[in-house]
Amino acid sequence: MAVARAGEDDTPIVPAPPALRPFLQFAKLPTPAVVAARRVVDADDDFRARVADAVTEDVVGRAGWLWLTRPPEWEAELQSLASGVAEAGEAKAERKAENEARRRLAGAEAATQRAEGAAASAQAEAARATAALAEERRARRAAAQDAEALALRLEQVTAERDRARTERNKARDDGSRASRRVSELQEAMEELRRTPPPPPPAPEPVVDPAEAGPGADEVHKAAVALFLAADAAAGMGSSLRQAAVALGARPPEPAPSARVVPPLRPERRPRPPRRTPVPLPPGVLDDSVEAADHLFRVPGITVLVDGYNASQLGWFELPIAEQRRRLVDALTELVARTGADISVVFDGADSVWPAVVPTTARRVKVSFSPAGVEADDVVLARVADLDAARPVLVASSDRRVRDGASASGANVISSAQLLAALRR
Repeated sequence: MAVARAGEDDTPIVPAPPALRPFLQFAKLPTPAVVAARRVVDADDDFRARVADAVTEDVVGRAGWLWLTRPPEWEAELQSLASGVAEAGEAKAERKAENEARRRLAGAEAATQRAEGAAASAQAEAARATAALAEERRARRAAAQDAEALALRLEQVTAERDRARTERNKARDDGSRASRRVSELQEAMEELRRTPPPPPPAPEPVVDPAEAGPGADEVHKAAVALFLAADAAAGMGSSLRQAAVALGARPPEPAPSARVVPPLRPERRPRPPRRTPVPLPPGVLDDSVEAADHLFRVPGITVLVDGYNASQLGWFELPIAEQRRRLVDALTELVARTGADISVVFDGADSVWPAVVPTTARRVKVSFSPAGVEADDVVLARVADLDAARPVLVASSDRRVRDGASASGANVISSAQLLAALRR
């Protein structure tokens, strides 16, 4: 195509072959132009000679040069070159196919190694998961056994507490009765001391009823009755004196005049021990979450939660029943983490706690205040009823509850501290 264009530009003009003229203006030759050029070179000897003069063998290659110049026996040599090119192409194709096969084999071997490594990792992970599952099952069984043992111990402690309360109330009643009896005996003793003893009766002559006149028999019977009454009074006085001596009073010393003995004072009972708050570690502030976490983990601590004071702070946008459920679920998780004995008290005697289960299944004790009684009063009463040697933690932001619990020696945290500890 370059030779045809150059001829059109020469002076004089060398016309281009008619078959090539439609393609002379193309910058990029289409496939039909290549076909037309091959046919023109093959059929037009003069144009083929012009093309051969314009190129060299180095430009078009040996096969192209033979096709343009066409020396004797050029076709045989061209066929031989074509055969060599075909063989070289086949060899190249074979080498390419071999290299591709080797590449695929290497890729397959690498994929196999990766698959084997993944399988080994999966087997190791499965073994670790199996061991972790077995350990988790053992931990669950141990936790269930511990929960049952704790529930049984709780029932025993509750029964012992009830018995102790009954004995305490009985002792109080006995003490009250004894105090009243002592007062009565002291009053009787004072009455006896204030009353002078009667003079001894003068001996009376013995009269035979047969010798006496009419009515002597009735007089004799009345005298006997008076004597028996005096004897009974003397016996009563002696018994009262013995009882007074048994209660610790000293008998009066004999004297011409009666002495005034001060009344007996009841024995002063020792004051019951007072509960003291659990101290916090150095650097831990009372209103911090770290203080709440430390107190929850104190061995044997009892935690009393003001229910609605906490739930309405944490989930105020939810219905009351959902607030209760959220709070109890969070407290249950806290018991599982710390082992604390947690009770939550809600206001309202008529409220119904959904899905109440036995104590052995629920770790948080849920209760409602009686009719006409606020949960604040129930929490403070429980603080007062607990043994002074047992540490107590009260969770509430109500000022009355906090002041009352602090006065009873309990540790106090706010509902915000409780919620922050629950979300950890």
